[in-house]
Amino acid sequence: MVFESFAADLLNHFLGDFIENLDASQLNIDIWGGDVKFENLDIKETALDDLDLPVKLKFGHLSKLVLKIPWKNLYTAPVTANIEGLHIIVVPNQGVKYNEVKSFKNKQDVKQKTLSRLEDARALRRKMKEGKDAAPDTFAEKMFTQVIKNLQVTVKNIHIRYEDKYTNRRRPFAAGITLDSLDFQTTDENWVPTIHKEAVKLIYKLVQMNSLAVYWNSDTKLISDMTSKEEIGRAMRSVIATSNNLPQGYNYILEPISVDAKLRLNQKPEADETDWTTPKIFLNVSVELIGLHIGKYQYQDVLLFLEAQERFTLAGRYLQYRPDLREYKGHYRE
Repeated sequence: MVFESFAADLLNHFLGDFIENLDASQLNIDIWGGDVKFENLDIKETALDDLDLPVKLKFGHLSKLVLKIPWKNLYTAPVTANIEGLHIIVVPNQGVKYNEVKSFKNKQDVKQKTLSRLEDARALRRKMKEGKDAAPDTFAEKMFTQVIKNLQVTVKNIHIRYEDKYTNRRRPFAAGITLDSLDFQTTDENWVPTIHKEAVKLIYKLVQMNSLAVYWNSDTKLISDMTSKEEIGRAMRSVIATSNNLPQGYNYILEPISVDAKLRLNQKPEADETDWTTPKIFLNVSVELIGLHIGKYQYQDVLLFLEAQERFTLAGRYLQYRPDLREYKGHYRE
């Protein structure tokens, strides 16, 4: 009961900050049933505001989010999370047209988020003062450890893209990160996938990442200029590099690579009677051949991009006063 409520609150807070029009009541019902499934989610325009970057989210979409929590068999079955089709386009602050209604809504969302955090902090202080949080926290901590121990995560078809037609107006550019898939599994000491049904001192995790790539296209067409969300989504999906498909017309700074990482976690090295001979964290990463390339125009774009960041940060504060014009000559106010 305690952990279900904890999980529901955690997901509501996390997803509510990023997902547009999230039905919190339905999420609570799904969590208690152990099966959470969302499809075709739009990401809030304010999702990146906490990072305090001179960029705005122009397009954000998540095709599928599935979370399975076997409450009745938590010690014998894994908790699985599947994320598929995360596509994000960000642009400089100048690339966002000021909309008074959206601006007001975004400010209200930020205020609500701040108030929620203050309320959470106040509730935590009150519980600590009353001394009533020891038992629930201990129980929740044990359950959380069990979830992490058998957690399995699968991520597919990720594309995060930055588009800029303001840093160099003569040569717009786009840079992006694509990922075909990522698997995060619990294993035994031989790195064979398994389920821990009993308490263990060491937790083994295997991470397999396929076709991670970074591209930078100079003088390119911008996907964010497309008119429909469906068209943008198709364009974002079609250029994700895989082992069998390398999109034409894309200039890769980092060519697609695959990575295997083996993690061994010692939960309490101070209490395992080994006198710290077994480290708390052991990580072994295996990477294939890495291909790095940068051309003349890419290098110029990077330098211009770095120079423009301070200007974009300042411009973002006064976005509401900026006219939506490509050129400003002859449009000054009397």
